[in-house]
Amino acid sequence: MTQEEDVLSSSVSKAAALPDISPKVEDLKASNKAGRAYRHTFPVHTKSKPSPLSKEAPPESYRGFVNLGMLLLFGNNVRLIIENYQKYGILISLPGSRISREDWILTGLAHILLPLHVIVSFLVERLAKKWATGLRKRLSDTSDDQDPKQRLKDAQKAEAAAKRFQSVVGWVHTFVVITILAWPSYMSYYKIYHPFLSMTCLINGTIMFFKTTSYALVHQDLRAAFIFNQPEETFHHLARVHHGNSTSSNTTVSANAEKDEIKDEVFQYEVHYPDNVTFPNMAYFWLAPTLCYQPSYPRTKVFRKSFFLKRSLEFLTCIGMMYFLIEQYATPTLQNSIRAVDHLDFGTMLERILKLSTTSVLIWLLMFYTFFHAAFNGLAELLYFGDRCFYLAWWNAGSVAMYWRLWNKPIYTFFKRHVYLPLVTRGVSPWMASLAIFSVSAIMHEIVVGLPTHTLYGYAFGGMFFQIPLIAITRPLEKWRGAGTGLGNMIFWVSFTILGQPACALLYYYHWTKRSIGAAADPGEL
Repeated sequence: MTQEEDVLSSSVSKAAALPDISPKVEDLKASNKAGRAYRHTFPVHTKSKPSPLSKEAPPESYRGFVNLGMLLLFGNNVRLIIENYQKYGILISLPGSRISREDWILTGLAHILLPLHVIVSFLVERLAKKWATGLRKRLSDTSDDQDPKQRLKDAQKAEAAAKRFQSVVGWVHTFVVITILAWPSYMSYYKIYHPFLSMTCLINGTIMFFKTTSYALVHQDLRAAFIFNQPEETFHHLARVHHGNSTSSNTTVSANAEKDEIKDEVFQYEVHYPDNVTFPNMAYFWLAPTLCYQPSYPRTKVFRKSFFLKRSLEFLTCIGMMYFLIEQYATPTLQNSIRAVDHLDFGTMLERILKLSTTSVLIWLLMFYTFFHAAFNGLAELLYFGDRCFYLAWWNAGSVAMYWRLWNKPIYTFFKRHVYLPLVTRGVSPWMASLAIFSVSAIMHEIVVGLPTHTLYGYAFGGMFFQIPLIAITRPLEKWRGAGTGLGNMIFWVSFTILGQPACALLYYYHWTKRSIGAAADPGEL
């Protein structure tokens, strides 16, 4: 073997593959001086490797594709902005200038009277506290000198009286809760003309409805434990039920959080019944960014002024951006869709829906950030409210079910605490409990959207109820391809934000236009 062949053989044995970087200039010069020219026989295929885009390939960064997508999205949106300006000019007007004075007054009246229902609920609970104290004393006052049969009979009478009392208080709270939702519903459907103002009344009423329901249910249990002298430790086993039934553990972040919660001790209330039945306690819950009542909450100790100002600025900026998108882009698209719906031109309707989807997705994302991040965090900072998990990473949801568990944590926690777990622990199947939750949610969506537009055709109800078959479709994908499946995530985005929301917006706008102003009226006056 010659010296040159020996060098080549040594190079082959040491090299596993060609280097990923170019050789240094110094190495090339040294090889040239030594007379060791590169040979074409050098092996370049040395081991089995998958293509970078294959499933079996190691994880890769796709930042370049993300940058390309962002550039294409930016370019397309700039084109739409230019096209919109050339076609319509500037459509922005002073916010509220097209709303009648009567609507403003009626809307203010509806909002002002809503807190009165909350005050009534507090007064009912304060009165119930006095009666509960008397019943507790009556149950505990048993004399040892008394005849055992008589003592047992008196105890049974006192227990029956306590149960009747609990039932009466529960029905009074039920009436108050119904009136909380009935009042803004009446004002929105019969008195207030503008749908946006009506919707603000109903959203406020819906929030108060959930809060007052939680306030009544929690006090019902606290009052029963107080009357029958049951220690809090009796209910500590429910921590395992609550966290063990949590379905938000499909993501890594939420799974770790749930494990930490299970390991931690049960949160100890700083205030106990009946000391929590005070107006400041009720007022704090009324303002706090949560729908679930507790006698006390985790609290922060420092108010960060810069944090609060940033969230406030973000809130105002996002509100302005949403108003701009609605007035300048969404409204003209909806106006130009009325004729297509009249003639059932499905091709044009689909084109309008797809065009509207770009604007609706942006508005929806801005709405999410405005309220769930900026507003809720700003309010929490102002109130020193500690638990700020208002949402989880819903944008990575691999199924529709995971999305509903992650995107609106206050609502999810409310239904889990006050509907799902109470039903399941009483023997109702999880499927039926979930069906009950989606039924209530569908009714609430129809109320919030259908009443302001005076179009109770069930589009919002059907859209929410349609989530049940979508969950059934995407759940096997989640099991097959994993929690973060891209296919399930794509189905979620297409069904919910690209086709679902624009289609519902188009139908409600069409029916409201036809009902409120007639076919010959100009929709631009809305």
